[in-house]
Amino acid sequence: MPNKTIYVPDADLAVFDHAQNVSGKNLSATIVQALRYFIKIGEGKGFEHVEVAEGEKGFYKRKRFIGRELASATVTDGESSVTTDYTVYETVHGRFAVYKTIAKKIPFEQSIERELEKRIMEKIGAENVTTFQPAEDDEEFDVCKLEVYGSLDLLSGHVPGDLFRTLHEIRDGDFLDI
Repeated sequence: MPNKTIYVPDADLAVFDHAQNVSGKNLSATIVQALRYFIKIGEGKGFEHVEVAEGEKGFYKRKRFIGRELASATVTDGESSVTTDYTVYETVHGRFAVYKTIAKKIPFEQSIERELEKRIMEKIGAENVTTFQPAEDDEEFDVCKLEVYGSLDLLSGHVPGDLFRTLHEIRDGDFLDI
């Protein structure tokens, strides 16, 4: 096995020790992993740190990874006012991360109507007047998910058909660094 020697100034030894503790691996594996990330980001192929929120109803957890955005699409169901946004990333390890945000919004006209009603009730100081309460299925909600797939073909059925076809075209095309 080839041997490489790395000279580290005394001032940087703490960085090496901390990196090894964080990775839980031996120092050689830690350095190789860091160099792979450095190369992917430095090659100019659009890889960068990506941070997304995952959760629902205001309770979110941050998820971070290194990737590059390939394509995105929005699908709206007109009957239920549910909108799903899809963003597909290629990760540094060659996997595909799909970030989905699903949101149901009340129609714009209804939101204005509710706001006006609320302001009128506040102005006249009405305490015993019942105001319009939305039904449970009429409330706004949002859900954010991150799903990871091992290959592009495994995305079939998990993203809209047009987005899936676009991803295949991107994969089969050339990356132009222009």
